[in-house]
Amino acid sequence: MAVVKERLITGPCMSSSTAGNETSTADTGVSVSKAIKKFINNENDGDTSKVSAAQNTDGKQFHDRRDIIQALTKLQLSFKPEYVPGQQVNVNTDEFKHALLNSMAKLHNSVITKSLSQIDGRTIDFVEMLFAAFLNDKNISDAIKSLLLELQVAIIKTTMMDKDLFGNSRHPARNVLDTIAHLGIGMDDKDNTLFKTIGLIVEQLNTTFEQNISSFNTALIALNRLKTIEKNKSDEKEAETRQQFLKEHARQIILTELKRQTKNKSLPAELKPLILKHWSNLMLNFYIRLGNESEQWTDSINTLKDLINSLQPPQTKLQWTLLKNNSEELINKIRDQLYITKQDKSSIDESINALKASHKKLLEFEKSEKNIEEKSEINAANEDQYEQKLIKSKEQLALLPKDTKLGAWFEVYNGEGHAVRRLKLSIILYDDARLIFVDRLGNKVMEKQASDFLRELENNQSRMLMDESICH
Repeated sequence: MAVVKERLITGPCMSSSTAGNETSTADTGVSVSKAIKKFINNENDGDTSKVSAAQNTDGKQFHDRRDIIQALTKLQLSFKPEYVPGQQVNVNTDEFKHALLNSMAKLHNSVITKSLSQIDGRTIDFVEMLFAAFLNDKNISDAIKSLLLELQVAIIKTTMMDKDLFGNSRHPARNVLDTIAHLGIGMDDKDNTLFKTIGLIVEQLNTTFEQNISSFNTALIALNRLKTIEKNKSDEKEAETRQQFLKEHARQIILTELKRQTKNKSLPAELKPLILKHWSNLMLNFYIRLGNESEQWTDSINTLKDLINSLQPPQTKLQWTLLKNNSEELINKIRDQLYITKQDKSSIDESINALKASHKKLLEFEKSEKNIEEKSEINAANEDQYEQKLIKSKEQLALLPKDTKLGAWFEVYNGEGHAVRRLKLSIILYDDARLIFVDRLGNKVMEKQASDFLRELENNQSRMLMDESICH
């Protein structure tokens, strides 16, 4: 992933340039190829004597490249070192070279009398170095690392047959590695169908790959098909999870809003269906479809506030006048908005008629000013408290790293004594600074307060995963 790319490819291969100059993609590919070639040939700048000596060998001391490729084909299925999480070294180059020499000896029914040429040896060293970097990359799941190890022989053989492997970003062998790593970013263990399916594709690749990269093309087609299937299943389940969670959360938000707007207010029994059923359903729809920062959601709250205030007995001449002048407009607005919902129109009409009757009755009623002034002060205080909560929530979310976005993958702290989980950020609740995480199947697994998650990130208990190329 990004760490591997910078350390092994960009680092040694990119030449320094003057400020303001940019290196093109083509130039980068050339420099990568040159750097790999130098490493394999053990060249210093301008010094080709070593590689020339190796190339001019009479063949008596070193194994022929064709024999090596044939032996590698035999090793593809049999040489399977196991990845051990936490182990310092999972790739043993000397062990592999010894296994390769034994394989060649068996091919010719002889004892080991020859060694690998410098170029072939350093080709193996380079590929093994890359695999060691993959295994040290924390962005790749431990389960997937085991599958990547099974491909190291095939990659070594491909490198010997195709010197442009690491200079061609579209090479199927490279894309196979990248696709496997991408598929497994949310994988915590091997006990799942996805891991087993990828394992079968890897096994089929090792079984069929001899000297034609069509086996990698076939594997890549299968992996991309698998990636599409997994994405569709995950997206569908995640959308369902998000819908269910947001619906429940929206109900709580609407209930809180109703309590806030009706505090110290009277609500006629015949108007409860209009407010608690019809208008609440409209608000629920707006929150789920458009979010709490949408104009429709804000307008629905303001209309709710106007509706409840319009049901309070007027206590000043001004209030009476406002109700008289605004009643028809408010009623029409509520009716028109409710009509575009899927709710029963006859039930809506019944509630609208009750609202008209209530307004007509209130317009015949007057009281003193004292109580309404006291209530207004209380409501103003409640309003300020609510706004302060929203501001505080947004401030907490703003402190999170800028890459904390929907769809980002994290290793999420799961409590003392429990293994971290690989989860995707699926929902950000801006009204109470909560983060909702799902697994690779789209199921809700965990939720965190933004302040708690920020502290975990700062303490390296949780961390972001980079879902990028592992060998580009």
